[in-house]
Amino acid sequence: MTKKELQQYIWIQDNIKYLEDKLEELKTTATNTNTKLSDMPKGSPSKDSLANIVCKIVEVQEKINKEVEKGYQKMKEIEKSIEGLDEREKRLIRLRYIQGLKWEKICVEMNYSWRQIHYIHRETLEKLGSK
Repeated sequence: MTKKELQQYIWIQDNIKYLEDKLEELKTTATNTNTKLSDMPKGSPSKDSLANIVCKIVEVQEKINKEVEKGYQKMKEIEKSIEGLDEREKRLIRLRYIQGLKWEKICVEMNYSWRQIHYIHRETLEKLGSK
């Protein structure tokens, strides 16, 4: 597991959240459109409009589901590689790459100096790279 792969964790989480929010927006739009269309007089193109919106939602949901699944798979990979570390190393990697904390905060959280944290980090990355 490389540093670059570890850094993807937060981006994956953000992307999944964005995609899920997008899906909620589409569902809200469909619900609002359905309400508006059902209030229209008979003989209006309500069924076609609603069908188009539903098709769009299904299409986007399939895309989102694929992206979310890929994201979760990568997150599982990262978590699995972290599991082989000792507790101190796990904590450091999780604070930095999963929680996204700054180095200063990590030093305080773990009660180590800047130099010690970076030494542990370097050693841990080497250990992860050799797996």
